[in-house]
Amino acid sequence: MSRLAVAELDAVHARLRAHVPAFAPGLIAVGLMLVWAVHDGGYDADTWYWGALATLATLAAVLIALGAERLRRSRLTIAAATLFGLYVAFSYLSISWAQSPGDALQGSNRALLYLLVFLLFASLPWTAEGALAALAVFAIGVGTIAIVLLFRLASADHVQRLVVEGRLLAPTGYFNSSVALFTIGTLLSITLATRRELRGLLRGLLIALACACLQLALIGESRGWLFTLPLVALATIALVTDRLRFVAASLLPIVAVLIPLHRLLAVYKSNGAASLNHAASRAGQLSLALCAAVFILATLIAWAETVARPRALSPLRRRQVGGLVAAFVLAASCGGALVATHGHPFSFVKRQWHGFVHPAGQGTTSSYFGVVGSSRYDFWRVSLDAVVAHPLGGLGQDNFSDYYITRRRTSEEPQWTHSLELRLLVHTGVIGFLLFGGFLATAIALAVRRRRLGATPRTRAAAGAALLALVVWLIHGSVDWFWEVPALSGPALGFLAMAGALTADTSAAVPAGAAQGSQGAQWRLRSREALQRVPGAAWIAGAGVALLAAVLVLALPYLSVREVSLATDVRATDSSAALKDLSRAAKLNPLSPVPGRLGGAIALQVGDYRTAEARFRQAIGREPGAWFGWLGDGLAASELGDRVRARHDFEVAYSINKVQPAVGQALARVGSKHPLTPAEAFQMFVIAQ
Repeated sequence: MSRLAVAELDAVHARLRAHVPAFAPGLIAVGLMLVWAVHDGGYDADTWYWGALATLATLAAVLIALGAERLRRSRLTIAAATLFGLYVAFSYLSISWAQSPGDALQGSNRALLYLLVFLLFASLPWTAEGALAALAVFAIGVGTIAIVLLFRLASADHVQRLVVEGRLLAPTGYFNSSVALFTIGTLLSITLATRRELRGLLRGLLIALACACLQLALIGESRGWLFTLPLVALATIALVTDRLRFVAASLLPIVAVLIPLHRLLAVYKSNGAASLNHAASRAGQLSLALCAAVFILATLIAWAETVARPRALSPLRRRQVGGLVAAFVLAASCGGALVATHGHPFSFVKRQWHGFVHPAGQGTTSSYFGVVGSSRYDFWRVSLDAVVAHPLGGLGQDNFSDYYITRRRTSEEPQWTHSLELRLLVHTGVIGFLLFGGFLATAIALAVRRRRLGATPRTRAAAGAALLALVVWLIHGSVDWFWEVPALSGPALGFLAMAGALTADTSAAVPAGAAQGSQGAQWRLRSREALQRVPGAAWIAGAGVALLAAVLVLALPYLSVREVSLATDVRATDSSAALKDLSRAAKLNPLSPVPGRLGGAIALQVGDYRTAEARFRQAIGREPGAWFGWLGDGLAASELGDRVRARHDFEVAYSINKVQPAVGQALARVGSKHPLTPAEAFQMFVIAQ
């Protein structure tokens, strides 16, 4: 090999070496986020618990590899991490007053997961190139998911699993979170496609993936997305560095959505499997064809820009062109809004407000965007009542469901408040709200500083792009439950940390002699270094204790969840093995009521009423505010001949949940010759939303 080739390889290796320390572990975290995305958004505890342990292991490896001396961070980073850590600690403290300590523990562990993600991304020495590469991997991953889903729609491949009630449910298992995920993918893909240093093929691919994501976001038909989209668009325009190029690059995806708009919306109108398959196939085929056309066109435009680089426009001409493009985008957006609202946007808003306050007034329309009715008003009404009743510490992490069910004016049984701000206030009170709000404000301030004052244009662009996931998560999540979806919260908080951790350009550093001219500058430098330098022994000891505590608090509940999952798999074929698995689960997590409830239900079904009684009493002791434990214990007592205790249990269950038919029937028939049997009760259960 010639010396020239060796020199070129050494140069490439040197360039890559600067990005590998951040990109390699960051790629693991990004890959984990994509795995969450295709596994119901990572919502199930069985999924995110092992993800939390993997994140913890990656963070530990990074800390060991980099060492304390290379982990010096700005004061804002330290302050943000401290506030987030205090919020998580306060969340664990809320277990002591929570009505359901098991739910509070699981919610606190989820908060710990997000803290670990933030710390991992904040600890890495991100370069602008490494950050842009990690963001590109995430955007391409989400876009690939979108393309696969479009192929499945086009080929009518198990569409009923993807589309429920006419709306796209996949891949996160929740309509609105899937829409939010594809919105993040759209914004990131368009932003990255404006980078001139990328190859033409990659830029064309990113625009095509943005088309696919935006098309699927529309099939999701999220009304919250429709209402918050203008705010998301404005925030995005404010954050991207080259606004004119971003708006221009947005034209192709927008046009590619407007062309098949009627076909995309027609998926909602389909009735029956055959009609759904036909509508999905037509929408998917046209969407894929448009994505292919956009890929070719965008690639050609990118290549043309590379070959014949256009002259830089004067500020006046840029404003003129930007105004024209913005006017076109605004007109296209208004046109889409008119189509979505059937030409009557103001009447649409009026109907939606009336339906928001009076959820019973729903009607049949040709699009879910036109559906009137929502239970959020009642969710938020009860949430505000909870804040007034428990202002300082809240109800305890993830303890909203039991509080709501006894105060509801709907038939729904939500677990979440459907608002990020209310979730903080309801679960952890004003104290938790201020701690997490302080964390967000500090982290955003640091990221915005990187966006405005980054050493290079590429650094500023990377910081702006990294904030886009947070924009969607924060704005749309203010009227929905996105905190509970790791596939959304992970990128939002992880990329926020990435933006703040972007390293300065060393070539722009101040010469050594310049520092000697100012004693004040030297004093500030020494004080900053003293603040950021942690003694090696103390750092190792503290990190070791924290690591051990995190492993214990995550591993034991995870093993309990795994035992519950194993019991669920074998309950139909081997009830005794399932009950043994649930006994181990209850011991591994002494706060969770789930093993007791599930074990009691299995014992009732096989006629082992003594075991059912013991398991349900265990569940009641761990969560006295849940109606199912009282009903199950009453059914077991009734079968054992203890009608007095059965009546008491049914009365408690009825005081909690008057909507379930089985509860009312059990109470009404407890003193009769034919009390409600467990088999009859299970057939009468109504699964609330």
